[in-house]
Amino acid sequence: LEMENQEDAKTAVIMGLKERGLLDDVDKHRGGESVEDLVQRFLVARKYKVSDALAMLVEDLEWRKKEDLIGLRMSTAMQMLKGQSNPAGKELHDSMFPHGLLGFDYKNRPILYKWFGKPFSAQKMQDEAGLTVEELVRYHLWTVERLAASMDHKGQWVSIIDLQGWNLGHFTSLHMKYVKGLIDIDSNHYPERLGKVFIVNVPSVFSACWRMVQMWLDAETRAKIGLFSSPAKWQEAMGRELAVELLPEHLGGQARLAYHPHSLD
Repeated sequence: LEMENQEDAKTAVIMGLKERGLLDDVDKHRGGESVEDLVQRFLVARKYKVSDALAMLVEDLEWRKKEDLIGLRMSTAMQMLKGQSNPAGKELHDSMFPHGLLGFDYKNRPILYKWFGKPFSAQKMQDEAGLTVEELVRYHLWTVERLAASMDHKGQWVSIIDLQGWNLGHFTSLHMKYVKGLIDIDSNHYPERLGKVFIVNVPSVFSACWRMVQMWLDAETRAKIGLFSSPAKWQEAMGRELAVELLPEHLGGQARLAYHPHSLD
């Protein structure tokens, strides 16, 4: 749209929020992001259709209240993973799911790393760590809120998803339920937050899983995702965006992921 029309669209959404008495709720959740920039993200997600963007924002605000996101973002990883009542379960989770905030890229965007490869098993986390898929999805919500807090809720972030050791044994209905839960949260409630995704160490057998995952993503999100099979390819692509020493040690960097406290606490 022309700038004038974009500004008109933003004004219309803000007026819609004001008429519904929701501007105070917006202020509670937006952190350092301006109301205008927040509305802009939702307008982009809904291709500048004012009624659709307003409906998405109203639904998001209701969801945030229902999920107590203000309380959640103040929690720690220990609390989210029931570490005090179930320390062995949290320890198992952390050993099976190496992840954390690595730092910031050249555009000052926070970088979130997740290893969904060999050690990851939602089934074992449920059976042995006492963490259900629903609790794992809520933990993802916590990580996203903490990630947003790390940049004062302004701008975008970068994700690195490591599939080293991934095999067809990971392609289960439970894992797909988990992935769908993550995608639903990110697409419905964090529009235009994602700057770039690097999916690295992608095995050839991942293609069947990727075909399913792609169906849950819109075209704009898919365009931000790069899949890389060999280190030579992803190191070159990542090197244009961030300092490779920020990566975990097994990827050739210097990072040692910490969980006590967590890098996102």
